Amino acid sequence: MKSASSRRAFLKHAALVGAASAAVPLIGQTPAAKPASAPRPEVKITDVRAYVVDRAILVEVVSDAGISGWGECAFDGGVLMKTFVDQLLKKEIVGRSPFDVRKLWDWMFFENHDLGPGGALPNAIAGVDLALWDLKGRLLNQPVYNLLGGRYRDRIAAYGSVPVRRGRVSVEDCVKSCVNFVQQGFKCIKVRMQIREHYLNPDPDPTFAYVAAVRKAIGDDIAFMVDANNGYSAQRAIATGRKLFEKWNVAYFEDPVSDQNLAEMAQVTAALQDQDIVAGEKCYTRWQIKDLMVIGNVDIVNPDVVKVGGITEMDRMATLSACFHKPIQMHNTRPTLSTAASLHCMASTPLVARFIEYPEVGTTFEGLMRLFHNRVKLQDGWLHVPEGPGLGLDVDTRAVRASAKPV
Repeated sequence: MKSASSRRAFLKHAALVGAASAAVPLIGQTPAAKPASAPRPEVKITDVRAYVVDRAILVEVVSDAGISGWGECAFDGGVLMKTFVDQLLKKEIVGRSPFDVRKLWDWMFFENHDLGPGGALPNAIAGVDLALWDLKGRLLNQPVYNLLGGRYRDRIAAYGSVPVRRGRVSVEDCVKSCVNFVQQGFKCIKVRMQIREHYLNPDPDPTFAYVAAVRKAIGDDIAFMVDANNGYSAQRAIATGRKLFEKWNVAYFEDPVSDQNLAEMAQVTAALQDQDIVAGEKCYTRWQIKDLMVIGNVDIVNPDVVKVGGITEMDRMATLSACFHKPIQMHNTRPTLSTAASLHCMASTPLVARFIEYPEVGTTFEGLMRLFHNRVKLQDGWLHVPEGPGLGLDVDTRAVRASAKPV
């Protein structure tokens, strides 16, 4: 037999969904006059919980309707992410309405702004923000893309993303991963060189050996991206980009120079007219993405939803990208809630690039995938936008709590 509190929670949720349905008149029916101030659902956030699990930091936002929403922080710094959520962000939203998601984002961000607007703060906010959108969707029994205004598309082509850790992954293993993606139906591959600024202009440069071997293995019909991960000066990036395009038809060149140096980024973009220059992974706010477009003048922007503070800030960035006619392409190296949130954002955004990033799941994410009852649908190289309520992924709550690491 259900407890009285469980019955109250169920009835509260049922009334919420019923009120939303009753507000829509039947076809041909004259809608009733609306009151001057329509009542809003009275749901409150009662708790926020961060869990450090294998390969992820997950966040649960609990409501007094007996329903939780789930989100995901950026992966680096599990202890730090959990501390931000538990000690700083939680106090800004407990007792508030989950429907005030934009206001709550501003509160979390600006109340803690002195701790740094880029990096750890928006990385942590992302977990809470995704959970809030997921919670809203579950309360209203609607997918997040509907809450964002509906969708332009129901699936997005994925590109297979393969890291080589500055040459620590062998060329042979890189080729195997790339071929595996092609065999799954992917029409685009990206090799992430992960050079970084402190290994600037490597000599000898391992990039060309990887690219030559991968292009030979995947054939000429597969689109090809190379991510330098900010590893070159402008002059070296221009020379490298030209060689990549002329010899191996690398049409996309990501983060060729430091994203802290937008003048150099503009120089590279202007010089490499035959390639699309992609950047934005390290842009954490709408102001940074605006400067990247206006000053750096990149061709495609690729912010990451679990780095920029979640769906709320990503939606603002998408509006800016449309204003400047710069297609948005989601950076995404997480196969679960990050992928789902990215798909909802790209589905509801008018101007998007051809692809969305998707990592090789394999054994790396095996433990993480077991914490979910379902997965994002991947078919013939296409990722399908989840259609269930909220983000569309169902978390195994017991498994998450049992797997959480003490920190």
